[in-house]
Amino acid sequence: KIDSLRPAFANALVHLGVPGEELDTAVIRVGEALTRTIADQRGGWILSRQHQEARSEYALSAMHNQKLVNIIVDRTFVDADGTRWIIDYKTGMHAGSDVDGFLDQEQERYRGQLERYAAVFRRLEQRPIRLGLYFPLLSGWRSWEAG
Repeated sequence: KIDSLRPAFANALVHLGVPGEELDTAVIRVGEALTRTIADQRGGWILSRQHQEARSEYALSAMHNQKLVNIIVDRTFVDADGTRWIIDYKTGMHAGSDVDGFLDQEQERYRGQLERYAAVFRRLEQRPIRLGLYFPLLSGWRSWEAG
């Protein structure tokens, strides 16, 4: 079924500016990421329709540090405990053996971005916020409470 979506993946990637010579590889990667996400327990939880206020590619604008910021959140929802989750997908690969070390580095690399997303949501609602990075090609996951 996912294979039937390849033309749609290609169209979307072209519109996102992926160069022609990279398109086939990108389409394969998108298909693989989606296949792995659906098969992964964590991926299934992230994409579950059971969550409240679930949105994907959610665009918001707000003032942050006296500047107007525009964000696009890959996935957000409120879980059964009332916690807002803000999740960013990462399709990066890691060829080395220290996958946990790689995931730790990526968490630090993207911490500021996700904390900024949390600050935008805090202007809209008062509830606990947790942040997550999901790596479907690695079945990798890092999460933390927003600061």
